[in-house]
Amino acid sequence: MSSSQFHSDVENDDAQSQRELSQAGLRIEDILRHRRNVRAFLLNKTPKFFPVKDTCRVDNEGIRQLPQLSPRQDVPLVAFVPAAGASSRYLSPLSNLVQALRSQDSHSCLQALKVLDENGILKCPLPPSLKDLESICRANNSQIRSELASSVLDDVDAPKALYPAVLEGQTFLELKRIEHQAIGGLTGEVYICPPGRTVDFMSTAEKVKSKIPVVCFEQGAALATVRFDGAGNIARGDDGKISTVPAGHGSLVQLISDVPQHFPKARGVFIRNIDNVTGVSQEVVKASRFFMAGFQRSLKFLDNIRNALAAKDGSSAAESARSLLELWGLRCSSNDDPIDMVLKKLFHAPFSELDTEPLSLLLRPLVLMGQVPNTARDVGGTCVFTAIDGVNQKLCLERPHASPEDQQRFLDNPVTSTHFNPVFVAAEVPSREVVQSWSNHPFWLIAKKSWNGREVLYQESILYELLGSSQYTNLVFVDVPRKVFNPHKTLADASGKHLSDWGVN
Repeated sequence: MSSSQFHSDVENDDAQSQRELSQAGLRIEDILRHRRNVRAFLLNKTPKFFPVKDTCRVDNEGIRQLPQLSPRQDVPLVAFVPAAGASSRYLSPLSNLVQALRSQDSHSCLQALKVLDENGILKCPLPPSLKDLESICRANNSQIRSELASSVLDDVDAPKALYPAVLEGQTFLELKRIEHQAIGGLTGEVYICPPGRTVDFMSTAEKVKSKIPVVCFEQGAALATVRFDGAGNIARGDDGKISTVPAGHGSLVQLISDVPQHFPKARGVFIRNIDNVTGVSQEVVKASRFFMAGFQRSLKFLDNIRNALAAKDGSSAAESARSLLELWGLRCSSNDDPIDMVLKKLFHAPFSELDTEPLSLLLRPLVLMGQVPNTARDVGGTCVFTAIDGVNQKLCLERPHASPEDQQRFLDNPVTSTHFNPVFVAAEVPSREVVQSWSNHPFWLIAKKSWNGREVLYQESILYELLGSSQYTNLVFVDVPRKVFNPHKTLADASGKHLSDWGVN
């Protein structure tokens, strides 16, 4: 957007809203862009689809096999864990209980507890306050103290990271720390937490004895957007204030750029979702180490190519390019240009940009994305070859961005959709300037939600589509074992689970 367009939009917007947006720490330019996108969505009444040309697979070289290497110590990696998400979806079976507690209805509370008991939910990992309620239920005691109800509500409103993941009571955050300690080779850990939760996160993290230093980044107003009403205007609460909401995981790329402020030597981040509990078995630890090592070795070769090209040393650049290709099982003949082959065959750089200087493309951040084999029961996206706004690329496609026809032809077919999106990611830390250059990326969705009894809309950007686009990054999709994929989406996923089930003593 040009400066004149921006100022025109600002002048036409309500001055009071602008002041409120600024006071809330929101970027006016971002909110105006989100508003335009919401209004376009309301006008068109159709979702935005990215056409699928083919899926990425091992047989068409869209997915590479994972090399089995030892991690390098000279390419420091920091664990980066999105953990600001609420536990509402995970705790959906408790919704009737929560409603009863909030209305202070003892009878309904006891009835809800009985239903939970009958359905086996009380055998899932739960906070101690709920166990107290369970005891009351078994004793058929209708007197539920208000302080106990308040304690339960506080517990169920906690971020998912702070919720028990095993029956012994350890949280998702603690299990992630234990897993990182077992994998080893990490310079630090960064947990993304909700505003005001740093103390809670840090005190929980410190329960795990680990030599890996940990910091928390709060997902605050700078990474938020606003809700819009059905006319595309900024929604306000009953108090008349602008309603803010997190702008999706895609906004976390801004926090990735902040990692070197705390870990100056960090070259990359190892991104793992908080609820993907994999444990510390030998198979899981080895796969994680191989994945990290594949990224580290690739980045060393890529650095060598970059430095050689900058120094006009074509021979050294070509030699390092051959080494990078060989690492990923690609060989070039004497007639092939190895640098051109890295861009075309390994990174699948946008074809329309291959007439530019190779160095400008190779300076983009390196990203590895681990893809697990599809069981034919997975429901979600996959990595694909597509074209967006005329730019051919490969993409870590989310299901809502595939048309119904492409979902049926590609995503629902286990012959074509051989892998499932993604387990974990290793990404070179992008500079702040690079992240700012991505501000108009197309990898977002318009979310429609119910809020205060009204339907509202807001824009959510998608982290794995943004990092998983060969238009923006030097991207490699990598086959990883299914064992490293074990997300906990509902309480039932953790039913009856102990530390020993994840190999933890």
